[in-house]
Amino acid sequence: MHVNASRLSFESFDEIYQDSVRLVLEHWNTEMQTELARHCYGWRPEAFDFRNYLMLSSLRFYRAYSAFVSGGLDQRICDVGGFWGVFPITLKTIGFDVVMTESLQYYGATFSELFHRIEQSGVTIIDYDPFQPGKHLDQKFDVVSVMAVLEHYPHSLKNFMENMISLMKPSGKLYLEVPNIAYWPKRVRFMLGFSPQVQLSDIYRSAVPFIGHHHEFTISELRELASLSGLRIVSEDFYNYSVGATTWKRLLLSPINAFLKDSRECLAVMCEQI
Repeated sequence: MHVNASRLSFESFDEIYQDSVRLVLEHWNTEMQTELARHCYGWRPEAFDFRNYLMLSSLRFYRAYSAFVSGGLDQRICDVGGFWGVFPITLKTIGFDVVMTESLQYYGATFSELFHRIEQSGVTIIDYDPFQPGKHLDQKFDVVSVMAVLEHYPHSLKNFMENMISLMKPSGKLYLEVPNIAYWPKRVRFMLGFSPQVQLSDIYRSAVPFIGHHHEFTISELRELASLSGLRIVSEDFYNYSVGATTWKRLLLSPINAFLKDSRECLAVMCEQI
C-alpha cells in the first residue's frame, strides 16, 4: 500500500506502523531475544516486552516522520541502526525510497529470516558499522535518521558523526533521537538515591561488550554534539511515549510536561550542514 505525499495524521500513520510491527513480530522469537540479552541482561524475555516497546514507539517514529515529510516522497531516507526494520518498512509503505543499515556481524543466524523479510518489504539493508573511522558509503541521502542508537556507544562519537555527515547530500538533514537522562521520573528517583543510569546488576550479568545504555543525553549535550560536528540545528523536539504504562508516571508528569519540556522522556533534533 502506498499513500499520497501529504502528511498523514497520527491515526493513519499508526495504522500502517502497527501493520509493520505485526509483520516483524511474525519473525521474532524467544531465542532471538535471549541471544540479544547475552550482552544486555535487561533485555531477557522475562524482563523486557519488545512487543509493547515497538507498539508504543509509534509516537516516536511519527515525530520523526513529521520532521522530514515536508520534503516530499521523492526523498531518499537512510535509517542508521534500524535493526527491527519497523520504521523503514513503514516509510517504504508510505512511499519513500528507504535504506536501512545494520552491523550484521553482531547478529547470529537466528536473525537471518527477519532481515530477509525486511528486504522483501522493499527496504534495502546495508551491512555497515557507523562507529568505525572512515566508513563512508557511495550513496548520499536527503534524510539520515539515527534513533535510539547513540546511547548504546561508550566511546567518542567523532567518527560516528563524521560518517553520518558523509551520508548526507549537501542539502540533506540528519535526525538524531536519544533518551533524556533528565527525564522527570529519573530526576525524582535520583533525589531518592537511585541512579538514572542502567542498574549495575544488569551490567554485571551481561557479557562483554555490554550493549545497553552507556550515555543518555540532556538537550544541552545534544546541541553541543551538533555544534562540535559542524551542524546547525533547525528544529528540536521533546516528548514522552511510554508514560501510559503506569498511573504514577502519568500523575507525576502531567503538571511537568507543560512547563519543563526538557524533562520529557525523549529528545530529538533535526540538523543540517553549516
